[in-house]
Amino acid sequence: MITCNSNGSMDVVAIGVDTRMLALSRIPKEDGELIRAYVEAHEDVMHYTSLRVFHCLTEGRSKTYFLIGLHKKPIRYATYEDFLTAKRLMAAAMAEGVSELAVMVDTLEMDIGALIDGLLYRNYEFLHYKSDAKGRTVRSINLVTSSLEIKAFNTMCYMYSAIYEGVYMARNLVNMPPNELTPRRFSEIVSAVVKGDNITVEMLNKWALEKRKMGGIVAVGKGSMNPPQLMTITYKGDPDSKDMLGIVGKGVTYDSGGLSIKSQANQEFMKDDMAGAAAAVGVIRALMLLKYPVNVVAVIPLVENIPSGMAYHVDDVLTMYGGKTVEIKNTDAEGRLILADAVSYAQELGATKLIDLATLTGACVTALGTVRSGMIGNHQEWMNRFFDVAAAVHEKVWQLPADREYEDLLKSDVADLKNTGGRDGGAITAGLFIKQFVHPDIPWIHLDIAGTAFCEKKDETGFFGATGVGVKSILELLKGGAK
Repeated sequence: MITCNSNGSMDVVAIGVDTRMLALSRIPKEDGELIRAYVEAHEDVMHYTSLRVFHCLTEGRSKTYFLIGLHKKPIRYATYEDFLTAKRLMAAAMAEGVSELAVMVDTLEMDIGALIDGLLYRNYEFLHYKSDAKGRTVRSINLVTSSLEIKAFNTMCYMYSAIYEGVYMARNLVNMPPNELTPRRFSEIVSAVVKGDNITVEMLNKWALEKRKMGGIVAVGKGSMNPPQLMTITYKGDPDSKDMLGIVGKGVTYDSGGLSIKSQANQEFMKDDMAGAAAAVGVIRALMLLKYPVNVVAVIPLVENIPSGMAYHVDDVLTMYGGKTVEIKNTDAEGRLILADAVSYAQELGATKLIDLATLTGACVTALGTVRSGMIGNHQEWMNRFFDVAAAVHEKVWQLPADREYEDLLKSDVADLKNTGGRDGGAITAGLFIKQFVHPDIPWIHLDIAGTAFCEKKDETGFFGATGVGVKSILELLKGGAK
């Protein structure tokens, strides 16, 4: 819980320090004298990149101060730096076993949104399968201020808390092991949570998918004993509007590569191959609390890509939803197949704009690493807008080219398309494959989150696992309306 000026404990406090030491006038005098002496003996504590933990015993009570350096902080800086500092502060609080953290906002000279964002981003653990683990998340965060309007500040706290309800839900889904999070279990968990008068949920099972000739979803799911499903969640926040954002999330609950099987090393962490689907659910979950007056349809194809005697083959020709045919050249290029059916269905349901999210290609990780998600689309103005809102909420993206020459790599001699354009430009051709199923008049953005959806190694703050990437950016986009 994060609130402003609550009546919580002030025994654990974060303050900013520099040569002026103005923050000391806001804390007990005895504490301030001890901190002044410590800082004078360790001047590097004041540097704006520094964060130190200071313990003291005053008035018969043990107290902890997190000292955040402000000295020589650049006048012009990106709020992303404040976001990182807030993450480091929360990591330090968790390492100290803090249950209540007070943050003296007026002493920090930080962007308030970036501060709240960073604190909530890091205040997360996934301990569902640890039998004896003790949680370290901070139960209560109290933002203390005397200069800001309290009502507006608490509204901001609520907004970020609602956003992170969605982010945390997405993370929890991605972090679940694939033996438990099957396509059916995914739909059961989500159906139990996304309920409301303005929300409808539709499930299409294997037989319904076959009847509708959704050849991509059916084929990819054929090899598994856990049958494929297509989940659709519609949020109607503005029933009088015809504008509707379609969010399509890749939901491969485990990807072995099918018959084009991955190496052992590349199979690790493939439980995250449904991170796009989880992000779509996270957006809906947050909208339930934020109540934005927008319309959203989340279309989530759920499959396991597993080799067996029933699995689809290289050289198969599939008939996709809508009638296009696709020649299979790699069964590990499966995400684009299920997304193709799903974006076609989203348009049929009335989506006037589309965003798809997918842990789609290793090629995107090769190109952009784990820092930025790849973006490709058919409407430059809308991509520019998305780039800006993503940066504003500290989710980095980078636009990939979409020249027609790349699309030519998808031509097949025996079908309308083939499902891979080869190694060259792999992230681009994967995105452009999906474009073939998007009506030219519908603005569309594809996000390849293969490198950003999951921290496979602990970052500088000790964070590991699913990130929930995409949820914040889409919600920021929706805050301005779905148009």
